[in-house]
Amino acid sequence: MKHFFVKVALFSFAPFTVGQSAAQTQNIVSTPEVGVETLISAGGDIYSYVRVYTINGARIETDTKAGDWLLEDKLPKGTVLVPVATSKKFKGCIPYPNTFDAKGPCLIDDDGDGTLDRHSRDEITLFRKVKEPVPYTLVPISIAQPDSLKRTILYQGATADSLRFSYREFKDDMARPAFTEELSIPREPFPAMIMVKNLQIEVLSVSGMGLRYRVVKVN
Repeated sequence: MKHFFVKVALFSFAPFTVGQSAAQTQNIVSTPEVGVETLISAGGDIYSYVRVYTINGARIETDTKAGDWLLEDKLPKGTVLVPVATSKKFKGCIPYPNTFDAKGPCLIDDDGDGTLDRHSRDEITLFRKVKEPVPYTLVPISIAQPDSLKRTILYQGATADSLRFSYREFKDDMARPAFTEELSIPREPFPAMIMVKNLQIEVLSVSGMGLRYRVVKVN
């Protein structure tokens, strides 16, 4: 099971102007969803969640180029920009990977007509006109930041009388031994309801293919 940590969805936001800060929200992204029947093989995550942070940014809607006077970077359609404080209608920059920190190139919408008019290699260097105005859409940008704490519960297999699980916590994608715990749950006739940490699970069956289950409730 994989998480997609950088995601973009369509919304509408007010222009980002000087004096504002990029409001940041956070939420928990979990896999699988409650109530969804799932089959997981031994060693796989039966439940995983990570704290995801979101700010209002922008997405360019056409291919363009931006950057230095002598060397412009290709920016494909769909490239996202994090907002930078400005007196103009919108100013945004390409962020450093998996952060909201502006790196560049950067672009500016001077008149609020929904297109980016000027560009530069960073937020400080003198901006100059783009060859063709670049349409953009205001969107939320979401990432799991490096300091995010990720928690997972792994299915470790079954014996004749027990189901085995492992609870782990990660920071910066590194397992912390002090936060790794091996768990054993008495095996009952299926279907059976069990609790693993704060997770209520209905176990439907166990076979050589793995554990078939659904998450019922997260306390």
